[in-house]
Amino acid sequence: MARVRHSLRVLDRAIESGAKAAGLTVQQQAFLLSLMARGARSVPLAYLRADLSMDQATTSDLLARLTRRGLVARRSGRDRRAVNVSMTRPGRARFQRSVQAIRREIRRAKNNGELDALQRHLREYLAFYSR
Repeated sequence: MARVRHSLRVLDRAIESGAKAAGLTVQQQAFLLSLMARGARSVPLAYLRADLSMDQATTSDLLARLTRRGLVARRSGRDRRAVNVSMTRPGRARFQRSVQAIRREIRRAKNNGELDALQRHLREYLAFYSR
């Protein structure tokens, strides 16, 4: 189990490294990830908030910061209280830099054998519950 925990820490560091390489906080990166996963265009803020398990104030603050940086655009929905969020071109570029850095870190960790325990145990877990 200690090796699995080590592998999870390696993944956390890869994610942190990706955020840093793109000039993002981990929360900002998670926001952009959620937005991309939902198509990156006119995504209701409420969906992003649910994906991130964040309260309204935290999500609104994160949205304001990303909007000021020009990484996302916000538009009011039909109901003025509803907000839809879209990724901007600079936001996509920033997000891609983050993903590329994460990919590099994961590749390095995999080559060093730091993810072996996690991969093995995930396969065992999935095999057990697939019976």
